[in-house]
Amino acid sequence: MKAYVAVDVGASSGRLMLAKKVDGKLELKEVHRFKNGFKEINGHDYWQIDHIIDEIFTGLEKNQAHGYQSGRLGH
Repeated sequence: MKAYVAVDVGASSGRLMLAKKVDGKLELKEVHRFKNGFKEINGHDYWQIDHIIDEIFTGLEKNQAHGYQSGRLGH
């Protein structure tokens, strides 16, 4: 069964959602949620990109533990 993962990164949190088609309906399941925030450097707010990437990989690992393998985008 094909399944797809969506990554949603907002200002205060992020999440990975698993989507698959079951009996003709789209089923969504939250796989991983993480806190996100800004870090102020020299008066400017910056996203902590390394943290976000680490959390995305954590979510993908959880997804894989449930039996869904990562593939190439668009395939």
